[in-house]
Amino acid sequence: MLSFLARAAVAAAARPLRSPVCSPLWSGAAAATAARALLASPPLPAVLPLAGLKTKTSLKKRCKDCFIVRRRGRLYVCCKTNPRHKQRKL
Repeated sequence: MLSFLARAAVAAAARPLRSPVCSPLWSGAAAATAARALLASPPLPAVLPLAGLKTKTSLKKRCKDCFIVRRRGRLYVCCKTNPRHKQRKL
């Protein structure tokens, strides 16, 4: 995601400005410098979880290692071998 934004910023910096109303501060060289500064910054922490839950009305064990747990009034299926098997009951 960050590389996509960085490429878009670099592509925008390479295009000439179309509007004469735009500030001259963001013309060519300044925009390229800003894009390089964006690329040089450390990457942002991941916001999305690695493996999300499937929300279902009926839970099923998908392998021998899946187990059903009741937490905070909800039913969950947890699996240590394959995190894609995680489920939550509606």
